[in-house]
This record gives sequence, structure tokens and C-alpha cells, in this order.
Amino acid sequence: MIFRTFVIIALSFLMTSVAYTAEVWIVQDDGTMQSIRGITGSGDVLVTVGNTGNRMRSTDAGATWTLLSSSGSVWWHDVDVAANGDFLAVGESGAYAYSEDDGATWASASLGVSNTFYDIDRATSSTGYVVGASGTVVYYANGNWFSGSPNVTETLYAVQDNADGTAWVVGGAGRLLKASNNGITWTNYGRIGSDNLWGVHFESSSTGWIVGENGTFKKTTDGGVSWSTISVSGLSTQHLYDIQVVGDRMVIAGDKIVILSDDGGATWTTERFVDENITFYTAHIADESNVWVAGTDYDVYSSVYHYEVVEDVGEEEPAVEEEPEEEFIAEVEPSNLVKLPCEGETDVNDPCRSVYYYATDGKRHAFPNERVFFTWFENFDDVIEVSADFMSDLTLGSNVTYHPGIKMVKFQSVPTVYAVEAQGVLRAIVNEDVAEDIYGSDWNQQIDDIPDTFYGNYDFGEMIDSAEDYDVEGAKDSVERLEDNF
Repeated sequence: MIFRTFVIIALSFLMTSVAYTAEVWIVQDDGTMQSIRGITGSGDVLVTVGNTGNRMRSTDAGATWTLLSSSGSVWWHDVDVAANGDFLAVGESGAYAYSEDDGATWASASLGVSNTFYDIDRATSSTGYVVGASGTVVYYANGNWFSGSPNVTETLYAVQDNADGTAWVVGGAGRLLKASNNGITWTNYGRIGSDNLWGVHFESSSTGWIVGENGTFKKTTDGGVSWSTISVSGLSTQHLYDIQVVGDRMVIAGDKIVILSDDGGATWTTERFVDENITFYTAHIADESNVWVAGTDYDVYSSVYHYEVVEDVGEEEPAVEEEPEEEFIAEVEPSNLVKLPCEGETDVNDPCRSVYYYATDGKRHAFPNERVFFTWFENFDDVIEVSADFMSDLTLGSNVTYHPGIKMVKFQSVPTVYAVEAQGVLRAIVNEDVAEDIYGSDWNQQIDDIPDTFYGNYDFGEMIDSAEDYDVEGAKDSVERLEDNF
């Protein structure tokens, strides 16, 4: 697979009507900030928080995003919308911030605790909980925050405020707790296995789910006394970081995987993001048709994906079947982009999804992924569909490498960051200061990961010791067209 689109389309014809149901994963953000650890929303407003003090905001349901002013070096771990509409964020070293204008501006406050916070949940105007490192709990009652005493030492990673004075809390080494009396009384349910637990949701006092480390996904129907493992196709040992529920829609965010249910957990489907290399730490559900998952690509690029269910039923006559068109649709010349036509529904790994550059050497050169493609072309508008016979007559040449100067790159298993020169030559950058001198203060948001399988596509030049050793604009201008890079 070269280019992947997450679209599942089902068509059914009923007499003179046609019904369309589409379930679509749409990439809404890729690199505006560094890693995202929390996402929440109210109406069309979405807010994310994450590494190095970053917060990001959208006012159009995720279509566009704005990076808000940073809060120094504070790493934020979660964000929530309180019952009164305020946005609340928590993070390392007891950091707590709130916004009274839908996340546009923020103010900091103290909850009287210096331990790192990992999760916040305020279900009503009179209740709320924050949990964190070393068994830290802070609860909201009578208009103030108070320190709780669950009498455990494990880090507590997730809390669910049940809006009735009780709350469920999960943490390190399988710890499960329940708060009562608005955080004053605590019940310790012991350990549910030995893996860290990172997400919890109870739909009632008896039925609940937990997710966590190494593929932990369990359900209880007796109020947390006993637990059964849920087996889902495609889930093995991937870490699962968050579970969110609205109505019958449930979503679980994890390491290169998202698990969904639209029937209250009776059945589950998975979508894997291995090729995209996305770790999803957090999720938000607006309604049963709109879900967001957010996280990071190797802790360098923020990533937000929107899942939308669209149904449209129209009173239309079924289309009359037409004679198939000729496969060879347009004349093709060297320097064109080419692909095979896709017929009907095709798997994401179907060869028709692959796009090639037809070069003057008479060969077709594959793009390893979309990121490489978009350093050379703005869109797919000029891609020409060709016949299978035509494609097979073209010898497969070397893969296309990154356009010089556009991005820095690194290999997935190696921390070294490289600048790109013509003909696929990579030059290691000696340190972060030099990278910042060359690419600016947001240099760490301008790095693409290259899968290790494409290591052989590149050659390696001399190390870059100073900004004078590499001219970004000069590198960009060193090739006028893709032909010059082979």
C-alpha cells in the first residue's frame, strides 16, 4: 500500500431509493504541536493539550487548528470541560489551568499539590476529581478542592466522576479504587492483574470496562469484584490508553490502534494505524456519529483523526449500467504521475492504490508514502490512470526520496536527525541547537520518520556541525524537478 484512505462504504438499492452509509477516518491535524495527551470539546470547539506546554484549539470541529501560547515547559496530561462550561487542564508538578472562554485564553491556579496530575473529570458543578502520581487524589466539594486519602502509593492514571458523589479510579500495577461520599471514603479493590491501567468507564454501578498496558481490555458485571478479558480481532499486546463513551458509541484509543463499538460494547471493530505510526493517547466523543482520537507520531508530530458516520437516503432511480470505459484514459508521457484504475470496492493494499512517477529513464518510481509525495507535489490532481499492460511494461526503478530542504528526517529506530540533499543524500545534524539555527524554533515539528525498511534508499554525507554547513533554500533550489533527484 502506498496511499491509504480510511473509508468503508456500503451501498444498498431498494426499489427506486438508494441508501449510502459511510464511515470515514479523516486526518484533521498533523504536526501543529508536539505530542497530544488530552482532547475534549464543547460544540464545535475542540481543545488539545500535550508536551512542552502546548495547547491547541479548533473552533470548526477540528477542520482547522490554532496553536495557543505555550505555558513554559509544563507537560499537560489531560483536559476536560466542566459542567459550567469551563475548560480545565492538568499536568506535571501539580499544574492546573482553566479557561472561561472556550479554551481561547487560560489562567493558572494551584490545587495545593506538587505531584504530577494525569487525569481530571468534573461531571457536575458540585463534584470533580483529579488523580496523579504516588496515589494523589484531589476532589471537588463545596466549591473548593481538597486532597483525598486513598492510601495507595501507585500512580493513578484515570478517573471517572459518576456525578453522584462516587468515582472510579485506576492506576499502576492494576490498581482499582472507588471513591464515595464525594471523595472522603475509599474502597480498595486490589489489583486487576499486574499491568498498568490507563482508562476506566462504568455505565452503571455494576457494569464497567478498564483498558491498559499490553492489550489489557476487561469487563465487569458485578461492580468490580470480578473481571473477564474481552477479545477483539486485531488486538494483542498494544497499549490502550483511553476509553470514552457517549450513548452506545464507545471508543478506545491505543498504540497504533483504535477500537470502536456502536452497540454499547456488544460487538467491537478495530482500525489499525501501524503504517501511519500513530500512537493515540486520548479520545473525545461529541455524539454517536462524531469521534476524535488524538496522539502523536513518535512523540514529534501531533495527530488528530476524526471519525464520522454519514448516512444519506435519497429517492433516486438506480443508475443504468453503462458499458465499461477504456482502461487507458489519457496519453501518458515521461514526467507524469501514474496509477492503475480501481474497480469497485478495493482493499487498502490493492495495487491500484499505488502512485508512481513515470521518469524519462523509462522506469516507474514508487513513492514510499504520502509524506514523501507531498514534498514534491501539492495534490493528486495530475495522477493519470493507465492500463495494467502499460504499467507492466514500465520497469520498476528506485523509490522516490525526500525533496531536498523541505523536511528533516530520521529513521524510526535511530534518534539521529538528518537534513536532506539532492539524490537522496542525508547529512546528520550534530545537535538540537544547530537544527534550531537551520529550521527555526519549531524545528522539532519539521521532522518526518522514515521506516527502517527504506534505509537503503538513501546515501549519507558529511555531518552538519553548524548552520553555515547547510543552506535550506539552496537545497530546495538544487533540484528543479523530480528527474533531477535520481
